[in-house]
Amino acid sequence: MATAVDARWRFASLEVDWDAAFEQIRGHLIAAFVETYSRSLQQTLYAMGERVLAHVPEVAEVRLALPNRHHFLVDLSPFGLDNPDTVYFAADRPYGLIEGTVQRDDAPEPGLAWDLGAA
Repeated sequence: MATAVDARWRFASLEVDWDAAFEQIRGHLIAAFVETYSRSLQQTLYAMGERVLAHVPEVAEVRLALPNRHHFLVDLSPFGLDNPDTVYFAADRPYGLIEGTVQRDDAPEPGLAWDLGAA
């Protein structure tokens, strides 16, 4: 599986050590991505958000976007070469975008937290 993770989260309050929380959340996202035996990118996304909520009580909601990044086997036969699953090329665009939100049942309303147009 190959992807590029875009993760955003919001806290239930502003009483947070921002730097420490960032490192903790990032660590949990990476650990869940690496440790989850997943049959789908959707399952991995959910495991990542769920782990953050389970370990960082200050977080109310996690939003994740994980595009599929496909790699295709290079056909080296025109050059008289065999390619036994060795050389691949990365597609120049994603072939699907998996997005999801994992939120606590008791999460406060976000207010303007996700309103990118607010100034």
